[in-house]
Amino acid sequence: MTERVKNLILMHFVVLIFGFTGILGKLITIEAVPLVFWRTAIGAVTIYLWLKLQNQVTKKSWATIAKLGGVGILIAIHWVTFFASIKASNVSIALTMLAVSPMFVGFLEPVFFRRKIDPKEIFIGSVVIVGVAITLKFSSGYEWGVFLGLISALFASLFATINGVLVKEHDASNLSLVELFFASLVIFLFMAVRGEVGMELIAIDIMDWVYITILAVVATSFAFIAFTHVLKVLTPFTTTVAINLEPIYSIILAVLIFGEEEIMGVQFYIGATLIIGAIIINTILKEKK
Repeated sequence: MTERVKNLILMHFVVLIFGFTGILGKLITIEAVPLVFWRTAIGAVTIYLWLKLQNQVTKKSWATIAKLGGVGILIAIHWVTFFASIKASNVSIALTMLAVSPMFVGFLEPVFFRRKIDPKEIFIGSVVIVGVAITLKFSSGYEWGVFLGLISALFASLFATINGVLVKEHDASNLSLVELFFASLVIFLFMAVRGEVGMELIAIDIMDWVYITILAVVATSFAFIAFTHVLKVLTPFTTTVAINLEPIYSIILAVLIFGEEEIMGVQFYIGATLIIGAIIINTILKEKK
């Protein structure tokens, strides 16, 4: 088995793990805010320990820390709204809406990288909007979940676009360490202001602790470290196409695990196909360009 094939297998395994975050979000019974606090806090500690063992923890200027802290806030909002979307609807809806984030990136990149908007991206964006409209029309009772999912996708695109700039200047693992730390800090301060920091933050069901640990260590720290590893071997096009398959993996897993409560009408899947298909086609067109 060649090195490329091994990394392709690892890449799709990582994407499968990313897709499993939605499943864990539904299995965990605590609310989205404390859930994301524990995910980011445990994730930051895990990455710090890994970097410390590798002797790769780097010092940063206060200006850089401030920038990364801002990105950490974006991550916090992205994940809180994502898990809130799952709890307000289901995994299928939340992941389908999250698939919209590359469309947002297409409109944000020209601002951050000072390039013209590609007419093809406008067309792809229009197809995605039609797909969202169809899923919304046939997701009666889940409108709030759809809205939160779109907010999550917007902040995911902001995070991805800004990180696309920062990763050129800083080590990706150290970047994530600071961002996760600030995400957990901001959420902790938010809960403290609301008077939600007490024994209830720790007094969590044992199975919730198991799922949170898997979410933080496996689906956050390990998945990120493995993802950065395959990026050194595979092309950005290959990894981007694989990442775009995350909603498909997650929706299939959700149906297999949760059964009927995750099965939507045919019209919903038509809309989801338009969204995910348009994003994958956009990735292919960009590669050819």
